[in-house]
Amino acid sequence: MLRLGVQTSLTLFDLAALRFGIAALLLVGVIWRRGWAMDKLGILGVLALITCNGAPYIMVLSFGFEFAPASDAGAINPGLMAVFVGILGWIFLSENMRVAKIAGILAVLAGTALFTDLLTLRQASFGHLIFAITGGMWASYVIIVRKTNLPALHATAIVAVGSALSFLPVYLVSFGGQILQAPARDIAAQAIYQGALTGALAVFAFTKSTEYLGASAGAALTALIPIVTLIMGAAFLGETVDGWKIFACALVGLGVFLTLYAQRSSAASRRSEMTEQQTTPRQWPTGESGA
Repeated sequence: MLRLGVQTSLTLFDLAALRFGIAALLLVGVIWRRGWAMDKLGILGVLALITCNGAPYIMVLSFGFEFAPASDAGAINPGLMAVFVGILGWIFLSENMRVAKIAGILAVLAGTALFTDLLTLRQASFGHLIFAITGGMWASYVIIVRKTNLPALHATAIVAVGSALSFLPVYLVSFGGQILQAPARDIAAQAIYQGALTGALAVFAFTKSTEYLGASAGAALTALIPIVTLIMGAAFLGETVDGWKIFACALVGLGVFLTLYAQRSSAASRRSEMTEQQTTPRQWPTGESGA
């Protein structure tokens, strides 16, 4: 949808305005009822959430498109985000770093590098570095939300409404009349997709998945984005699929499986330990009487 959007008269700035403007309208009621979660985040935490997954994040990502293909961003950004979350989750959330999880992270990293033809570094550019930075920004959003136990809907609303308040005034002053030149059909389609589905529903669903699965496992699933993009690109845009990209996708898929397996094994171990503690009879200390 992003590729289709920029093929019309819409720009990335227009798409960002639709994304955060529509999402803010849908979620402003959450902020009205619950506020900005200052008790959990503080002003710096609120700004960090908006920066790492809101309008500043989109602008940094868009800047990378000037130096590297957007298709590479679709692989590097979510792939490295999953890698960063695995490492940061171990550091800040005390998540277990099992052998299977380490192997999964390495497989995702290798698959992402192969998918974008970066293993030899001959195709590397400044844009790829920016995509890696945005992956770290997205990962920081995940860690902040999980560290503060902020509900998924509340976090999504903070990002959407905060981004609208910070980005839309600048956009209207700089590009205000530009979007009106686009066909109403294109605006409506992108408003639904970018605003309702991506800006609101997708961010909420992703954040909610990290509550259920844990930060690393939830983030690992996003590494499947290039696989889905490859399939849909071939099906709907007529793009060709090379054999090496299929192998790269297989590596990424293996990495996601190993990460989920490690998370499941870790959860099973914790449940076993809790059950053992509950069923073990309490041992009262015994001692000899001094009498």
